[in-house]
Amino acid sequence: MRYLHHFIVASLLLFLSSATVLAAGPTRPLTVELPDTAIKELIHKALPVQIPIESQLILGSVSIDAIQNIKLHENRLSGHVTLSGHKLNVVTEIAGHALRMKIGSLTMAFRCDATVRFDPKTQRLYVKPVISELQSTDRAKTEVASLISQLFNGQEFPLRLDRLRPLSGDAGNKTLHIAMRVQDVAVQPGAIQIQAVPTVSATQKK
Repeated sequence: MRYLHHFIVASLLLFLSSATVLAAGPTRPLTVELPDTAIKELIHKALPVQIPIESQLILGSVSIDAIQNIKLHENRLSGHVTLSGHKLNVVTEIAGHALRMKIGSLTMAFRCDATVRFDPKTQRLYVKPVISELQSTDRAKTEVASLISQLFNGQEFPLRLDRLRPLSGDAGNKTLHIAMRVQDVAVQPGAIQIQAVPTVSATQKK
């Protein structure tokens, strides 16, 4: 049974590599389509995620806790984002001295429409959010919530895609690897299409 398993895995990987050559050719990439249901599940499992604050006015930590009502459109996506801040301090200057005003924690929600572009040279996917309909759970901290939103509104955030792990399979005395280099990422209504060029290699087992 073990050798049969090796043969099946090897056959599947060889078939995939052959199909890649026949379908894509030496320069044409394969196209993988991820439906919106898969995107929603992926985002749900990835959250919460910490976001670095690059500001001299606000100190503390910020995290995205939830993204709901996710919709995919032509070259953009939208949804309602819940964001929280912890151990927040606002830095002000009085008479040439920097003072910290302790804010503590807050929770804010907003509508986000984000455009997406991919740079194949750097293998980075850039997401540029535009924030609207800002709401804060604490009215006294609304100005702070607005200040935090300005840190993200209209700014591009890079996501690295060059760290995708290759597919590997046991093929008897060798291990076959299929690495993917992304060529393009396109957001369309109901799905995200990823075009990638596969490279097949093999390593001898010791």
